[in-house]
Amino acid sequence: MLRARGAATPSEEFPQVGDQTLMSEDSVPPRDAPQEQDQDSSENSPIAQQKEHGGQEQENEDQAQVHKDDGQIQRQQLVPHSRVHQTVQRDHPVDNILGSIRRGGEQALEDPDWVMAMQEELNNFTRNEVWSLVERPNQNVIGTKWVFRNKQDEHGVVTRNKARLVAQGFTQAEGLDFGETYAPVARLESIRILIAFATHHNFKLYQMDVKSAFLNGPIQKLVYVEQPPGFKDPKKPNHVYKLHKALYGLKQAPRAWYQCLKEFLLKNSFEIGKADSTLFTRKFDNDLFVCQIYVDDIIFGSTNKAFCDEFSRIMTKRFEMSMMGELKFFLGLQIKQLKEGTFLCQTKYTQDMLKKFGMENARPINTPMASKGHLDLYDESKKGKNVDQKLYRSIIGSLLYLCASRPDIMLSVCMCARFQADPKECHLVAVKRILRYLVHAPNLGLWYPKGSTFDLLGYSDSDHAGCKVDRKSTSGTCQFLGRSLVSWRSKKQTSVALSTAEAEYVAAGACCAQLLWMRQTLRDIGCEFIKIPLLCDNESAVKLANNPVQHARTKHIDIRHHFLRDHEAKGDIALHHVCSENQLADIFTKPLDESRFCDLRSELNILDYRNAV
Repeated sequence: MLRARGAATPSEEFPQVGDQTLMSEDSVPPRDAPQEQDQDSSENSPIAQQKEHGGQEQENEDQAQVHKDDGQIQRQQLVPHSRVHQTVQRDHPVDNILGSIRRGGEQALEDPDWVMAMQEELNNFTRNEVWSLVERPNQNVIGTKWVFRNKQDEHGVVTRNKARLVAQGFTQAEGLDFGETYAPVARLESIRILIAFATHHNFKLYQMDVKSAFLNGPIQKLVYVEQPPGFKDPKKPNHVYKLHKALYGLKQAPRAWYQCLKEFLLKNSFEIGKADSTLFTRKFDNDLFVCQIYVDDIIFGSTNKAFCDEFSRIMTKRFEMSMMGELKFFLGLQIKQLKEGTFLCQTKYTQDMLKKFGMENARPINTPMASKGHLDLYDESKKGKNVDQKLYRSIIGSLLYLCASRPDIMLSVCMCARFQADPKECHLVAVKRILRYLVHAPNLGLWYPKGSTFDLLGYSDSDHAGCKVDRKSTSGTCQFLGRSLVSWRSKKQTSVALSTAEAEYVAAGACCAQLLWMRQTLRDIGCEFIKIPLLCDNESAVKLANNPVQHARTKHIDIRHHFLRDHEAKGDIALHHVCSENQLADIFTKPLDESRFCDLRSELNILDYRNAV
């Protein structure tokens, strides 16, 4: 019989199931004990390689041919040692940290450490009264499987083993096994707004995690699942489990958990946001408590530290929580809360991405895109040969996530993303240039300084017919809270603009919509704004918004864009002209030369951490 180290002997409360023995809660080691993998067991498994050609790229990168060795990607297929027991120091070198593992259930059942993790998961099922063993019904029974991974902190250090039993939700029948499935999650703009708000009001943000969160959500439909692989009851091998709570993998599980958490918070006198249903607040005289929900991760803070302690107490009383202290790492964002301000970056993510695509030693370059280059060429002979779509899309997806803290690459990534359906060599050269720019500046991030004002301000800009294929324009917008950049966008317009004024007018409308959403979100945390300034560098667009005139060059504009004029008349926003030199949204509309690009990057407070403080 296989038994994990320290496992309790079989008893009525924790019986021997199959060839495994379930452990009592007292015998399970602390979940947060840091652990390290044995490096000698790692293996390199290339997932995408191209044949190597000699030579270096020419000085003009936009005319260079794509060398296959530059496109080489190697991802480490990491297989940990069967014993994970050593203590990890906080300053463990990032390069020596092993990543998430993939191991089959049968192999894991032979490893006492992973058996221990599985037993801990099943103990959670018992504590939360997730299921009960019943006879097999005459209806759909959903399969189950084990999923294994290593949990890491913000430095990539492995902190613990995690085994999770999941339901194979792809076998669920809609209407029979599940109904509504939607559950909201916090937008990245909401997270940045909260961080900027906390920085301005000089209070710390903290983070907690709900352990096995989905196991707390009651489900409405009658759902049956198979017994866990390797843990079948030998006396009732054909029985199945009837679910009382949601299980990871079920389609309705996220919604069930969100409803459970929302009802608990509302019951404890919290108010839900009107514009953001993942924002919860509570007011205490002159103090404010605020928390943001992202599935099972919770960010919270208050102008009075005592209310944070009280919130931790009531959450711990109701759910099994993992307290993580000050907010340092969230959704891939590294967050440094300092006395001078707050710094947001994705340095570790950037380094890992460059290593993943084999570009960590590439020659650096100072801008992410050539100022006079065009990706949408008519001449097929200049585009070059087809390239690996999977490779191209993988790079684009990785870069898009990096835009969460790097607005300086937003335009170049979005322009390259337009060619994912049929990428050519010239497009891959452009994407690789972005990676080379990241080699040049991997440590840049957003700096939110303390001591500045907290005024809501928007910038909108547009080029005109910048896309040479369909002649559509690109809108660029950004929104500030004081000097803190919290939202930005670069997007090709859906219709062809017949004039620069029309293109700028459409861009201003998009910026107005974002400002109105932000105003409502900020109103939920006690900030009120009227006549929000919106700065545009086109006088004709400003006059078009301020005066309901109609003539041959504007009468065709889609009516949905005229809501800008409506909110201008109501006093919700105030559209002002700004000279082109001071138009900060210019960086989101077209490629710029190095001098202009660096100036705007600095004005947006995209800085190196070492220079920010």
